[in-house]
Amino acid sequence: MKTLRFAKRALSWAAAVVCLIAVSLPASAQSGEKTLGVAGGFSSYNNGGYAGIYFQYSFADHLRLAPEMGYVFRNDGASAFAMSLDVQVPFRIARGFGIYPLAGLTYNNWSYIGDGHASRLGADVGAGLDFYLTSNFKLTLQGKYSMMNDTSGGFFNVGFGYVF
Repeated sequence: MKTLRFAKRALSWAAAVVCLIAVSLPASAQSGEKTLGVAGGFSSYNNGGYAGIYFQYSFADHLRLAPEMGYVFRNDGASAFAMSLDVQVPFRIARGFGIYPLAGLTYNNWSYIGDGHASRLGADVGAGLDFYLTSNFKLTLQGKYSMMNDTSGGFFNVGFGYVF
């Protein structure tokens, strides 16, 4: 219990530091930019694979909404449907390269072999990197921690998106 409390406190402090650093950097995404993409990665709750789709809409230079939904593949007797609505704060580090902290809401519906389902609403906190391969395509690396009762865990993924 102490370890979980310490991990949540450390994660909160890390998110605050990332946000403070990011505020001092120039913007990367332009207002009105939209991205539609696919992502795949890893879920730490069940040590399983994760695949999903995402959309990003930059409604201001330093703010974008990023809904996503995906599926966590069955491992250790558990699989899940996951949906998130995150707010990302993108900043350019160099030409074609950006960083963003994120925070948002998440909903996961976990299915267990023989034990039924567990639906949870929680909060996301994390960060990501954007690599603009061309003006229309970008690669995204993202990691976030979803804090939920009994089903907290990390989601780490690589995404490929079309920018329009």
